[in-house]
Amino acid sequence: MEFESQSGTTYYYDNEIGIAFPSHPLLKKMIAATPLHKEEISVAGDDEDFLFYSRFLEKLNKIRPKRNTPRKHTITADEVKSMVLREGMIQMTLGVTEDCNLRCRYCIFSDVYTLSRNRSRNVMDFPTAKKALDYYMSLFLEGREYNPLRRPSIGFYGGEPLLNFDLIKKCVQYLKTAYPELDFHFSVTTNGTLLTKEKEEFLKEHGFYISISIDGPKEEHDRNRVYPNGKGTFSDVIKNANRLIASGYDRCNAICVFDWKSNIFDLEAFFSRPDVPKLSIISSPAKQGGCTYFSQFSEEDFKAFKNTESRAFQYYLEHAAHDMDSHSFFSKFFSLFASRSLYSVPVLVPREQTALPYSGTCVPGRKIFVDCQGNFHPCERINQFFPTGNVQFGLDFQRIAGIMNEYLEHLDSCNSCSISKTCGFCYTQFAQKGCFDYASDICKDVEDFKKIDYSRTFTIGENHPHLLDVTVKDYYSWLSKISPTLGD
Repeated sequence: MEFESQSGTTYYYDNEIGIAFPSHPLLKKMIAATPLHKEEISVAGDDEDFLFYSRFLEKLNKIRPKRNTPRKHTITADEVKSMVLREGMIQMTLGVTEDCNLRCRYCIFSDVYTLSRNRSRNVMDFPTAKKALDYYMSLFLEGREYNPLRRPSIGFYGGEPLLNFDLIKKCVQYLKTAYPELDFHFSVTTNGTLLTKEKEEFLKEHGFYISISIDGPKEEHDRNRVYPNGKGTFSDVIKNANRLIASGYDRCNAICVFDWKSNIFDLEAFFSRPDVPKLSIISSPAKQGGCTYFSQFSEEDFKAFKNTESRAFQYYLEHAAHDMDSHSFFSKFFSLFASRSLYSVPVLVPREQTALPYSGTCVPGRKIFVDCQGNFHPCERINQFFPTGNVQFGLDFQRIAGIMNEYLEHLDSCNSCSISKTCGFCYTQFAQKGCFDYASDICKDVEDFKKIDYSRTFTIGENHPHLLDVTVKDYYSWLSKISPTLGD
């Protein structure tokens, strides 16, 4: 795949090896195996160029993996269990309630997502939570021989989990009593409106990593994050967040969702403030699950956003090396996304001969999401049509194997994809109502988007050669501390 940086430099990405390098007309012909005659060399380059690129290609071919088609293999239940024990159980997340005190306009549990459940009054009870936790711990202890340093991690999710705060307290107290020898990692994702002083003190006492949804300054945040009566929530959220930060607690971070109406310059200024939680994740509303959220935007909205994005990128190039830290909005939006395109797990870890050779997905059981009824799911992001077990019988490894095999059958275009090694897609992008879409339908424009992504990545690298390494080092150092909170 060829792409061009802002300076006009052309690069070639080699998907088999997973590296990119500057291109050249002569090199392009040689890669395409076009027969070259002596008279053509004088047009494409001189003899010295020909010798240089010949040696360069020889070196590439020495490190190029054999062109084997990934093994056609039916995954078995025993293999799934082995993979889960060795590499899984990084977190169990309890969906302690399906209720919420807000009506966020992009919520995945709303009418704008036709394949996801809606908000309900369902809450998890302690017997259900206890069964889930005991099952997770039984697997965790069984797998300690493979990974004795693995730390048990429990997350609390909703709806708004603080609506069922009594259950959260019971779960924490139970785990610390039943498994006193273990050091638990606790996390909660909250909208921040119910974060009272009492709840804050409990979360701090037990070392919780607290993720608060904040979409930016008041005007930006209140556009989507509202109470049932339509009133904005910013004032309540920022008051609670400010109090938490003022107490000196450093295990607090912000999650920001932006869309085509967002002013990303305002987001940059807001998240650079010292009284705002450090920014951990930025994202736009998910487009899977029958999403209709983006139907409200016009073509002009999209063009205006892309224009602002281009101006922001130029601003970032001019200021990034001097006065932006790794938690700024622009650092997340530009440098971190760029760094992860070079250093993400699918890029760094050879997957060709693994059970899941394509896409960035995981083995269900790596995470376990538990709904209010006690059903297990691969994670909180996928719709409810792919259950993987329940609290009564545990993980259904046979069913998980079936999900993985069906998923792989639908990755019909991955073998010929020029960017398959950089793919971060997972089940959620393909999940429909109990079945998967084909990659050939979902990924039609993905190569064009990746060219834009790589163009921006290498433009940053040309202007600030050290920045991508520094950004990704800071990111993974931070992620190593809170990774189960994010499911990474």
